[in-house]
Amino acid sequence: MKRSLISRRNFIHRSIGLVLTLWAGQSLAQTRWAGMKLDITFEFVGNGFRYRPPYVAVWLEDAQGLPVRTLAVWFEQSRKGPRWLNELRRWYRSNEPTEAVSGPTRMPGRYTLSWDGKDDKGNLVNQGDYYVCVELVREHGPYELFREKVILAQTPFKRSYNVAGELKEVSLSYDRQG
Repeated sequence: MKRSLISRRNFIHRSIGLVLTLWAGQSLAQTRWAGMKLDITFEFVGNGFRYRPPYVAVWLEDAQGLPVRTLAVWFEQSRKGPRWLNELRRWYRSNEPTEAVSGPTRMPGRYTLSWDGKDDKGNLVNQGDYYVCVELVREHGPYELFREKVILAQTPFKRSYNVAGELKEVSLSYDRQG
């Protein structure tokens, strides 16, 4: 009879050790992420007679372009339903509005939204490459999409982008929470 080089007891101990090591590594990465946040500040302008506020969606995508977390969707909510919501083309193709993030349109101004590193289900995501997306569309007005790749790790950063159109400026600030 041929003997195995690894006993059952040894196999179980090694397996448990491997699982604990992998779990601790994932936990450590998520703990590092948990102390960081990303602030997205954007400003849009508009004026004129009978100005209609734009529909706005702000969300994050992973490196493959798949949605991770929707931070806000502002659109007109009327008796006829969410008319024109599908004009937020990129956001609409793979997302649905929820009461947690949706709300009425806003007048021109400067707004800040924060992301704590969690996906739409409340789970911490891994650090890495992400896309910050701000989409703006107005009835009888322009369509604009700001999409910028960022690397979210341990290094804080601040960046500002000037955008031509009604979406005037987008600023990103990645730093420790607190």
